[in-house]
Amino acid sequence: MNFKLNNFLRVLVPFGLTQALGVYAAFKFLPQVIFVEPAGLGSFSLADLIILVAIIVIFFAVAVRFKRVGTAFYRFFLTILIFSGTQAIFGIWFPPLVSTVWAIGLTALFWVFQNILTHNIAMILTIAGIGSVLGLSLLPLTVIYVLVAFSFYDIIAVYKTGHMVKMAQAMIQSRAIFGFIVPEAGQSVRGHVSKVAPGEGFMILGSGDVIFPLLLSASLVRISILAAVIVGVFSVLGLFLMHLIFINQKTRRPMAALPPIALMSIIGYVVASLI
Repeated sequence: MNFKLNNFLRVLVPFGLTQALGVYAAFKFLPQVIFVEPAGLGSFSLADLIILVAIIVIFFAVAVRFKRVGTAFYRFFLTILIFSGTQAIFGIWFPPLVSTVWAIGLTALFWVFQNILTHNIAMILTIAGIGSVLGLSLLPLTVIYVLVAFSFYDIIAVYKTGHMVKMAQAMIQSRAIFGFIVPEAGQSVRGHVSKVAPGEGFMILGSGDVIFPLLLSASLVRISILAAVIVGVFSVLGLFLMHLIFINQKTRRPMAALPPIALMSIIGYVVASLI
């Protein structure tokens, strides 16, 4: 069995920092939402979920089919997400006006420099900000159902229909990668995003693979910080499992990364519930 510690650490650092910062942010945001009832499964109808999935599928289908329109969509969408997520994180330490200015500045730097280091720093802040706020608005059991549902979706989208791979390729071509760019040995974090190509010295860890376990951890902050930390640790174990599966493929190809991460996160939830 192959295992490259250096390559694993390169993906562990941004993933772990996002989980830690997201749980911390959720803890800091908790006093503001403590009296707001988190959403359970009963808050969403089957029609709501179908409409949501349909919108997402149509959006990405159009983006893949019409490349110029897709590039504009991806960049606009990513810009909004970076601004929103970083503003939330900066809001922990700064007043609203200052946090807004910082968010605008970081969003601008993201597009101006477009090197891997700047990209990943922006993604850490963005995913941590969005994940912490959204996680606090959901019940843990709701997040678990979401984890299971999207894990099956990930498997189908990668191995059956392949549209997830096509969407990832379109994002890479548009330089609007919503996820972490992980340079392997011999590649530098100072490299330009335009040089990134999966399987050619780089690995892409999608935002969903990072934010979904964070949603579970953040949702548990209402109940217990210890439980949130335990789930975060188990999500890292899931990342390790995913890494082992990925590097030991006979033929290197894209894989559904969420299922092992989701599985270990749910196991972490069970362990935390028993303590």
